[in-house]
Amino acid sequence: MMETLERLTALFQTLGQQDYVGEPISQWAHALQAGRAALAAGAKEEIILAALLHDIGHLQYQSDAKMGRFGVRDHERLGAYYLATLGFSAVVSELVGLHVAAKRYRVAKDATYADMLSPASQQTLAFQGGAMTPLECKRFESSPYFAEALQLRVFDEAAKVIQPTGAPLDQFGALVSDHLRAQHLDERQISNYRAKGYAILKRRLPLDAVALLLEEMTPLSTHNGPARWMTYFEKSVDGESMPCRIEYLLDDAPRMNELLTGPSWLNLASQCLGETAILFKEKVNFKLPGGQGFKAHQDAPAFDLFGQSEHVTIMLSLDASTRENGCLEVGEGSEPGLRLPQAEDLTLDTEVENDLTWQPKSTEIGDIMIFDGFLPHRSGVNHTDFPRRAVYATYAKASEGDFRESYFRQKRAEFPPEQERIPGVQYSGGVFNVGNPIR
Repeated sequence: MMETLERLTALFQTLGQQDYVGEPISQWAHALQAGRAALAAGAKEEIILAALLHDIGHLQYQSDAKMGRFGVRDHERLGAYYLATLGFSAVVSELVGLHVAAKRYRVAKDATYADMLSPASQQTLAFQGGAMTPLECKRFESSPYFAEALQLRVFDEAAKVIQPTGAPLDQFGALVSDHLRAQHLDERQISNYRAKGYAILKRRLPLDAVALLLEEMTPLSTHNGPARWMTYFEKSVDGESMPCRIEYLLDDAPRMNELLTGPSWLNLASQCLGETAILFKEKVNFKLPGGQGFKAHQDAPAFDLFGQSEHVTIMLSLDASTRENGCLEVGEGSEPGLRLPQAEDLTLDTEVENDLTWQPKSTEIGDIMIFDGFLPHRSGVNHTDFPRRAVYATYAKASEGDFRESYFRQKRAEFPPEQERIPGVQYSGGVFNVGNPIR
């Protein structure tokens, strides 16, 4: 929570005095005026915060593509994503992501609205797609936050007055802190996690944020030949070769890096571990149509390399997961925190697997599932025509050391991606290929 406040404060202090994308006021003043307008109107907490931070994308992503001299292109999507990585609710992120859409909608629905826009806002409208088409209007109207987005737009347009202002977070710091604290796991959720070994949190990331991750990930997954990241393949049920997963990708996926090492996920992992967490490893599983399932296993044996006592994994659904497309299934009936008997390949002993009660855990896009290293889990074949992609980030206790680079360096040596293998050499995988369909 404090880290998020410090990051936002630093952004406003170092960059907030810049001109607000062609307007005669600063980014700092615009943010404060919009937040105050929402507060004065008695708006909901999420709308006040979205008004205050709706243009944070202009500050955080200054090296991204520009709209001429009028700020960062797609700043609304980028800003919404950034707020999600900092720990703001999906509602706040969603509203920030909709504030440009609300402008385009108003222009389409009101012939006089475009003339009311400031000259700079009229200039950016062209970069942002102009007035919505009738189909776009219908889609926007179907948003659960349609009314709130239009209300936010009013506060945005009113916040361009030349007047003295204070620091944005001086007035709204307590509101930001309270909101961030409310996104933490509560005592009941932590208790359930420790009793069951897992917890599912609904809609922690808005759809646009998931879309940004998919846009970033797709070029990595379709790249042919050796790369800095690690791509593994499998044989589908029809014998077709297809990507199974990519790993070690943070250096080439900055948006993914922001999420996995940002305050939001680090805080969730820290709460589950009971102390400060650090990222241990990351991967994206694809489970494309016809993709194979994963054998029943626990993660603990596969992570037992560096003497770490405990791990927690956060899974983010990039697609909806169902029984038909091979969602995660958890084995219930074993004692929490217990390492179960294993087969020779480190998957669960067959008798143990048969004694457990297996429950499919369906998730929607943007849901996350948190589970510990002792949770028995497996998944089935994807029998649908659509992928079931998911991010998996595993965390360990920071006090026990940072072994991410060591883990991937050792894995690359003992079980390298197919493009890096020496012909004729057999790679069994061992702890680096427990229960996977990777060939």
